[in-house]
Amino acid sequence: MSSAKAIILAAGQGTRLRPLTDDVPKCMVKVNGKPMLEWQIETLNSYGIVDITVVAGYKEEKIQDPRIKKVINIDFDSTNMVYSLMCAEKEFNREVIVAYGDIIYSKKVLKKVLDSKEDIVLASDELWEQYWNKRCGDPLSDAETFVTGPNNQVKSLGQKANSTKEIDGQFTGLMKFSAKGCDIMKKAYYSCKDDSACIADTWNSGRELKNTYMTDLLNFLSQTSKVTYVSIQRGWFEVDNIKDLKIASEVNFE
Repeated sequence: MSSAKAIILAAGQGTRLRPLTDDVPKCMVKVNGKPMLEWQIETLNSYGIVDITVVAGYKEEKIQDPRIKKVINIDFDSTNMVYSLMCAEKEFNREVIVAYGDIIYSKKVLKKVLDSKEDIVLASDELWEQYWNKRCGDPLSDAETFVTGPNNQVKSLGQKANSTKEIDGQFTGLMKFSAKGCDIMKKAYYSCKDDSACIADTWNSGRELKNTYMTDLLNFLSQTSKVTYVSIQRGWFEVDNIKDLKIASEVNFE
């Protein structure tokens, strides 16, 4: 059994998946007959990760599973991912996998993340372009920057990309923090929370602290600490809209 924990960020409303999310949260939308959340739980369990916290919000009462703990972001409709992450702050006392609630990933992908010894590690898809071509035709209309350096270090990420030269891979929404990495992340958050100027324009993102994206936090950490990546070659999907759902449903994840 793994000593790692997992936190799944699943508080959002999933408006681009309506009408499928009219009555259930995004993570409960089914891919090949199984909710995305269940895919994640089973994959995590396969590596002995059984301490799983789901940060829920929208339609949280529809998330009922004895294999998870549930933390509620009551402000889900006016906040974003970093706020949801900090709702589960008490879980940051040892190695933790953090995952977006609208992704599915293979056991092989999870293993690469778990095997890394770095304090903050992200899963990055080096074959992202073929996937984004299928998702949206023009990859640059949606893909974000992911600039890397020597020794698998992430230099910046999560910005609007002007060229594929700024995209060495695509962040998948799957990451890991060691106990030390958790401390680094919390320090970044609280140093901003105690600074009124930072709260108003957090980490130069143009967003207030409560509305910051996970990539805003990770980009800041990549500038001020050491953020690394493991390179994967597909083996994951994001389900953000109906087209994404169709693409993911064409694949056998078993």
